[in-house]
Amino acid sequence: MLRRLSAGSVRLPAIDRALIVCFGLFAFTSICMEPYITFGVDLARATGPLGRAWYFYARSWDPLFLEQPAYMRVMTGIDEWVYGPMYLVLIYAFVRRRTWIRVPALLFSGAVIYSTLVYFLTEFVSEGHRANLAMVTVVNIPYTIVPCVLAWRMWRPDPFSG
Repeated sequence: MLRRLSAGSVRLPAIDRALIVCFGLFAFTSICMEPYITFGVDLARATGPLGRAWYFYARSWDPLFLEQPAYMRVMTGIDEWVYGPMYLVLIYAFVRRRTWIRVPALLFSGAVIYSTLVYFLTEFVSEGHRANLAMVTVVNIPYTIVPCVLAWRMWRPDPFSG
């Protein structure tokens, strides 16, 4: 499964490379995007590119983020302060093939799956009349699928062995 490229370097399996890319993207959205909601930024008045991106998303597909209810601010705060840094730890552990990440990754997967399911239930049960549920799903489903793949990848006792 792993190929040696040169003395001491190892080519990562495709699944691990894909996960690392996703972790990097998710770390960015957690650490850089979520503060807009966590700290209650008025998206309609945001002028930077990230704030404008949030405003486009909320105005076009998910108006819940224009209102920023307290529970949503708590959820984005957890994403920002816990999940974001954990994605960076996952990147390190995957690149360095550190088996100590197995249990934290499994726990993390469960937490992220739980929080995204709560988010989807909120959208489908109480926001379906005004949200574009198809686009909400397309944009957010990777945040549920990737933790499922991570859990599958970490299931074996020694996940990085051949």
